[in-house]
Amino acid sequence: MVTVAERRRRANVTGGRRHSWQVTASDEEAAALVVKAEQARKTVPALLFDAAMAEGRTETLVVGVEIRDELTAIRNMMRALGNNVNQLAKHANATGEFPAEAHAAITAVQRTAARINDTLLELGQR
Repeated sequence: MVTVAERRRRANVTGGRRHSWQVTASDEEAAALVVKAEQARKTVPALLFDAAMAEGRTETLVVGVEIRDELTAIRNMMRALGNNVNQLAKHANATGEFPAEAHAAITAVQRTAARINDTLLELGQR
């Protein structure tokens, strides 16, 4: 469920928002809306409003959150890998020896680069 801390209100507008609508849904439709809203980290009314205003880009509402989460995870992984590579380089410069752990760090960098490529390819297919 979306908590108040995770949600952001829309900015106030002069004169307020005086129009409202009531939407009815079956149990199945309501359940699907709740799931999509949770995935998008929005309330159901906010999801419906954003979808209506998206001009044919409704898939981007949920997908955008998934992409952001994936890119955040990749960024964090690259940050950690960069730190490891810097430590290995410092050791190599100080001792003249290339540490055995360097192979694992380089492999992790290659895996992360492949993950970035896969994410970009997936984005291109959407």
